[in-house]
Amino acid sequence: MAGKIELVLPGLFDLPLVEIEPGISAQLGGLNRILRLATAVPNSAFSIDAILRRMLTLESPSGEPTHGLPLAQAFASSSTRQPDRLLLFRAVHLQPDLHSAIVVPIQHNDRNISDISIIINDLKNLFKVDCDIVAIGDGLYLMALREFDAPSHYPHLLSVLGKAANPYIEQSRENLRWYKLLNEMQMFMHQHDVNQQRQQQGLLPLNSLWFWGGGERPRQVDDRFAWFCDDPVLSRFARSLECAIAPTRDIAGLEPSADALVVDLRLLELLKTGDASDIGPLLLELEKNLLQPLLGMLERDRKQLYLRAGYDFDFKLGPRAALKFWRRSSSLEDWLGRNQEF
Repeated sequence: MAGKIELVLPGLFDLPLVEIEPGISAQLGGLNRILRLATAVPNSAFSIDAILRRMLTLESPSGEPTHGLPLAQAFASSSTRQPDRLLLFRAVHLQPDLHSAIVVPIQHNDRNISDISIIINDLKNLFKVDCDIVAIGDGLYLMALREFDAPSHYPHLLSVLGKAANPYIEQSRENLRWYKLLNEMQMFMHQHDVNQQRQQQGLLPLNSLWFWGGGERPRQVDDRFAWFCDDPVLSRFARSLECAIAPTRDIAGLEPSADALVVDLRLLELLKTGDASDIGPLLLELEKNLLQPLLGMLERDRKQLYLRAGYDFDFKLGPRAALKFWRRSSSLEDWLGRNQEF
């Protein structure tokens, strides 16, 4: 029996059409073929967390639905007594808006990484009674709370960059001990000498932290998928669940009858934190090294492909899709044009 491939490519339909060089869309033959021949299926899973929870049929030990993926537990060591108190976090800038505060990313350059390290080390010493903080690398940190479980309502950082933080702040109020700790940390960061210097130099202050990845380890997980992913945190999470994990470049070695989960966060990361001029080259790379090989497998092994991008529709492409020759031409450019009409 032929398997199926779940391709998770968030951000695809959020790309700014005006930033894509003319002629790029015509070179995306594989992607355009999927969008032309696939069946559009209404979707209700829009964030990274929601998409992957659905794909893996995750269930918490208590049976209650989780809000985010419990990614932080993948960093628990054999000596970690209470892994449900772990959180991942990065420094961010909260930009005041008319009725909210917008989560703004901090670029990963040497100056910012150094300034973040100074502030976080001071936070670690000041709040050592409340938590322990460990640097994972590249501006990513792990917090272990000492007195209470980690909140689980925060989504992956990439899902909130450029959006209002207020809905999550309001949810935090339900856990007063956590809300108090969070406020005290933000006040400390706001007053820190490093941030005073940054403001004098015209740099964004590092005035807040974004936490995510809390929650209970799932009681069971759908591990039938061979998981292909290059994101280090998601890959570590997959290994912690005892799922088979491999880099996306190895997708061609998938067995004909096997199911695969392919996750690529690069488009979303570029959209939220990168240079718009890099969108075209990345699309061409995805076309050559991911989409074309996947379509070749569909034709060879009669697999089914599901494209999930956190959009209003998912796209289902079966082995008989090529028979739909009457379908009119449809491309990424067409779909982006529909989304961005005024």
